Order: sequence, then C-alpha cells, then structure tokens
Amino acid sequence: MKINPPAHVSTARLSRKKYTVRLPLALAARLEALCEMHPLTTRSQLIGDLLGLGLAEVERVRSGTGDTPTSQVPDVNQPIYLLMGPFAEFHHLTYKHHLALEHALAKEAVQNPPPVDEYTLGDQE
Repeated sequence: MKINPPAHVSTARLSRKKYTVRLPLALAARLEALCEMHPLTTRSQLIGDLLGLGLAEVERVRSGTGDTPTSQVPDVNQPIYLLMGPFAEFHHLTYKHHLALEHALAKEAVQNPPPVDEYTLGDQE
C-alpha cells in the first residue's frame, strides 16, 4: 500500500525575502477560518497555496496567445504561437525575479556553507 504525503508538504525552496501583509478584516477572517478548518497546515502554507492558486489563475486569464500562428514546426507541421499581451511581460518579469532570488540564495550558501563531516578514505592508521 502506497501512502501519499500530505498535500501541504512542500519541497520547494523558500525565498530569503520575507513578505509582511496587512489584510482587510474580511480576508483575515476567511484566512483564520481556513486555518481552523485545516489545523495541520500552517498559516504560511495556506497563504502560499492560496497565492499560488491566485497567480495561476492570473496566468490562465491573461495568457494571450495570438489567434493566428506565426510559423509552423517543420517536421510535424504544427503551428507555433507567440506569447503576446500582458502575460508575456508577466512571464518575463517572473523569470527575472526568479533569477535574482536564486542568485541571492546561492550567494548566501557560499557565505554560510553547511558543515562538512571530516573523514579520510583508504587505509590510514
């Protein structure tokens, strides 16, 4: 029997940047209700899940591809559509900020390397 991990367990790396948000009272009440309904999920996990769903919906709604193909894939003769409109800019900015956050994490990892176990290989006495 295979046991699946809980849905709220995330393997994604976390940004070093912290975000603080003051919510309107109605949204805060809805968030607290969700926290009470899901006691094994932290508030941060719920907010991350909700934000991820919201951003996915923004991408879905704003994904403006052209109605007419710009060219064809040579081997299979399938049309190629280019990203246009606000989604193309959103995608570009997302990529730019993702690279900046990755760079910040890598820089911190070099400054604070994880501890290394000391051991030797081979026959040494």
